[in-house]
Amino acid sequence: MAAAGLLSVAVSASESGAVLLEDAWVRALPPTQKVTAAYLTVSNPGDRPVTITGGSAELAGAVEIHTTREIEGYMRMEQLPHLHLPPGGSLRLAPGGTHLMLLQLERMPVAGETALVCLHLASGKVACTEAAVRKSAAAGRQNNQHQHQHH
Repeated sequence: MAAAGLLSVAVSASESGAVLLEDAWVRALPPTQKVTAAYLTVSNPGDRPVTITGGSAELAGAVEIHTTREIEGYMRMEQLPHLHLPPGGSLRLAPGGTHLMLLQLERMPVAGETALVCLHLASGKVACTEAAVRKSAAAGRQNNQHQHQHH
């Protein structure tokens, strides 16, 4: 599905409002790489805060939340234990900032494929969406169809 990165999914979390996932994509890297990254926008349209505690993805044995920070003049990635999303807030997971690291890959996904990417919430709920696999963020702007999927 070419526009899968533009799909959105709303997952009801009884004590945590709803989480909306949009514009998800996974970076396609050379097949020799053992890790890649996933990016998306997550929104909390509810009236209670939401805590994201981790994730999972097709083809990945593990998913970690990472951020990129400048430390002593060098850009370094560091793992985050969770992300907090206030009521009405949204967070863009993007290259060069906070993102999902897909580790222990069975194989590197190929541009044009889709992969299921999920966020795990402190409430015990899981929010998932289909993510387009592409080489860059710019590649997604070329296909600007808006499709939505709600659960």
